[in-house]
Amino acid sequence: MRKLALAVVLLLLPVAPASASPGLRFEPCADVPEAGCATLRVPVDRARPDGPQVDLSVARRAATDPSRRIGVLMVNPGGPGGSAAQFAKDAPKLFSTEILARFDIVGHDPRGIGGSSPIYCDTSALGLPHPAGRPDTPERFGAFAAYNRALTEDCRSRTGPVFDRVDAQSAVRDMDDLRKALGEREISYYGMSYGTLYGQKYAERFGRNVRAMVIDSVVDASMPLPGLMEAGARAGEDIFTEFVRWCGDTPSCALHGKDIHALYAELRARAARGDLHVPDLPDQPLTPGELANRTVRHGYAPDFPRMAEYFATLSGQPAAGFGATAASRQSFAVLCQDFSGHPRTAAEVAAVDARVRAAAPTVQASPIWDLALTRCIGWQGPVLNPPTPWQPVKAPQVLMLNSRHDPSTGYENAVNVRRQARGKATLVTYDGTGHGVYRRTPCTRAVTDAYLLGLTAPRDGFHCPAV
Repeated sequence: MRKLALAVVLLLLPVAPASASPGLRFEPCADVPEAGCATLRVPVDRARPDGPQVDLSVARRAATDPSRRIGVLMVNPGGPGGSAAQFAKDAPKLFSTEILARFDIVGHDPRGIGGSSPIYCDTSALGLPHPAGRPDTPERFGAFAAYNRALTEDCRSRTGPVFDRVDAQSAVRDMDDLRKALGEREISYYGMSYGTLYGQKYAERFGRNVRAMVIDSVVDASMPLPGLMEAGARAGEDIFTEFVRWCGDTPSCALHGKDIHALYAELRARAARGDLHVPDLPDQPLTPGELANRTVRHGYAPDFPRMAEYFATLSGQPAAGFGATAASRQSFAVLCQDFSGHPRTAAEVAAVDARVRAAAPTVQASPIWDLALTRCIGWQGPVLNPPTPWQPVKAPQVLMLNSRHDPSTGYENAVNVRRQARGKATLVTYDGTGHGVYRRTPCTRAVTDAYLLGLTAPRDGFHCPAV
């Protein structure tokens, strides 16, 4: 009966003509000829429309049934740093056949990422080693600030003006310029993880241009960095707890019957001493932060068997003898521009770390957001996206998806964001584990497809069972 009702709804849907894409010239993509690729040029700074420009890399998978085409489904996989153009090229691996039939799937690499004037840096040219340890003493804080300032200047000089305009507000204005270039009055949108931030900001600013919006695995942009780190720590601790429970119930787990909390504590201590290396990379030290990061990322799928094997492999490593250190990485200007509350002193770092340890006594880290803390110390660029509650007043009903046990964007984020929306968002909960909900089960796919195709949202508070 439900399938019949959905079929009737789909038959009654209006059909939109294929877009002429007046502002874009699509050619077959070199790597995926079945998709079309184009370039959209936009101002770096909207306050200076005649100033420097940036070229955005765009990809499109045209609707496979043009006679029933609804319109454009704009997509973003998150990150920050994920390629939305590649996400669109890979659409047949991601979306149902009915979604592919009725939508042009379009993605563009956000400015500063992938094919859209990516940020370039050369850490070897700085003349400074990457600081070791945590910036929780005045000396180490000063070393991080000096390193980050040098790195920022290097990245800015190599990347150009776009380096200081890679924030979410600039990104959503690019999205609307893309909508116009595609010749569309409105768009549908699917964003996952950091892509939910872009979706939220677009719904606030351009709500009248939204037909439908799905935000999957939700970022809560209403909090400054310390709150995000504490919430991220709780999410990491939750996934570790789920892993320990699974391992205790699963005889095939490589750590079945062992005291996993004690083992992890020992691994953290060894990482802090410089006694561990990244598996299969004996020249690369494994820091406590990277240990936490890899732990959490094993929870994305989730892949608990591999998590157990990873811990077992580390436990069996001989002492590497690096000494306490930290690996050098590129600067990530997106995080520094999108979030406020970056620590200004070593004491503030120590206070945030104490909150994180209290929230995650085993993992003792907020790996997703710790990157923003360490890389943005000493930040002297703009902060263009201050934290505010989400208010999609002019947008249609938004569909939110989140796992009950999400290692990155914890469930509390989705609950908070739904509350901020004041009735403009419907939350669907997947009662399982992992990051990214749409493709989890037939239930999650059916609920999302019914909404995108027929604008039929389930009741708020709907749950899909874990599998």
